[in-house]
Amino acid sequence: MEGDITIEDITKKVESASTNFEKTNTELKRKYLIWNINAFNLLASQVSTHKGSFGTGYPFYALDDNLEGTIPIIDEQIRYNRQLVRDGEPFQKSIWLCKSCLEEKYSQMPDLKKICRPCPNMIDKLKPRKIINRLPDLDMWLVCEDGSVNIAQEELSKLLRIYDMHTSDVNPLGSIDDIAQISKMLKSGVLPKIFLPIDTHIIEYSKLKKLIETVPEVLKEAKDKKIRPYLPIQPKSYRKQWQYDDEAYNFIYDYLSAFSAFNFSRELQQALDDSRLKVSSEYKEDELFEFLMQSATESNFRRFQSIELEDYFTKRVKGWKTIDARQQARGKKKREKSKIPNISDDEIPI
Repeated sequence: MEGDITIEDITKKVESASTNFEKTNTELKRKYLIWNINAFNLLASQVSTHKGSFGTGYPFYALDDNLEGTIPIIDEQIRYNRQLVRDGEPFQKSIWLCKSCLEEKYSQMPDLKKICRPCPNMIDKLKPRKIINRLPDLDMWLVCEDGSVNIAQEELSKLLRIYDMHTSDVNPLGSIDDIAQISKMLKSGVLPKIFLPIDTHIIEYSKLKKLIETVPEVLKEAKDKKIRPYLPIQPKSYRKQWQYDDEAYNFIYDYLSAFSAFNFSRELQQALDDSRLKVSSEYKEDELFEFLMQSATESNFRRFQSIELEDYFTKRVKGWKTIDARQQARGKKKREKSKIPNISDDEIPI
């Protein structure tokens, strides 16, 4: 982005890039997303304290354990993108002052919250974080050995820098340009060789295992007491820097909607299988869907009102009922160590 840009220009640019990405519902796009997922998993596996990785959110709620499936067009995402343009309409000919501020000062800013949030020069709905929240990204998690979060973040940060894989917060303006380019290439039938923004989180092994094992108890309590199921998970997250966010995520939502494990140890995978088998045995699919909707944020609640996503959810949790049969079929056969394909370094753009 060169020179000043109006609020109309920035909102329409982001809306167009994000909506075009959403509407390009092709097999090439699925392959591109999987390429991003596999690349992260490959890098994560190189961390010395690595104990597995997993994905949450988009596109995992539409894919099975083998990353197969048809990714639907999410109407809620398109509505959310259009809302950005509507939010900017009263000020559309004004200059988006955040652009020059980011160019001049962002290298010294701690993140997009401490400086931007109290700034009086732009309404909240048009500040950088609200803008980049419209961009497609992936949520990927590294599971590390207990007590080794700092080691893991240092090693993973280095790997992410080497392969130019980063969150939107690291370079907000560059991320907008990247998504515009990615969307254009996918629409033209060309596989991009740059990564989507990736929100990266780190959690310790025992904490994740405990959360997985606790899900059945939380769902039982929610049903018995007729309360919203809530199980907080607070990882260390890579924004502009590594930090613990102010608010925890609700692990119940991620567990039910899209939790996709990669390269888990036998013990951790067994804990996940046992937890899913117990949950799917004790509740019907519609009960689990109700738990999902109760644990969802407002935006995710609207997202899962899509019939397609509800169907994907039902298929996902029905699959948990066959876990026991699959375990018996495996017998003593060693579980495949990873779902990461053989990707050579020259297949990841440098």
